[in-house]
Amino acid sequence: MRRFSWKMAGSLVAVLVSVLVLLAVGRSLARLNEHSREAGLQAAEDAVERAVMQCYALEGAYPPSLTYLEANYGLILDPDRYVYQYETVADNIHPLVGVQFPGGSD
Repeated sequence: MRRFSWKMAGSLVAVLVSVLVLLAVGRSLARLNEHSREAGLQAAEDAVERAVMQCYALEGAYPPSLTYLEANYGLILDPDRYVYQYETVADNIHPLVGVQFPGGSD
């Protein structure tokens, strides 16, 4: 049976501290990634909303579709990353606008 060694104990402590640091860094990166996803989603929703309001201000009517906003107001959509919902009610009533991640997870 081996005797207790301070060198071995020091190595064990170093390994444990390294593991804890790696876990903390991994958790921080996961939070940063989630924050980035949410910020991107909000930016996409804001872009659609700005284009809708710009169209209404210039034309006096809300746009009939997102395709119209893409063609006439420079709106750039990313359908690979987001699912866009756009439902018109009438020319003078604000459309229902929504942006979410595929699969419905916000």
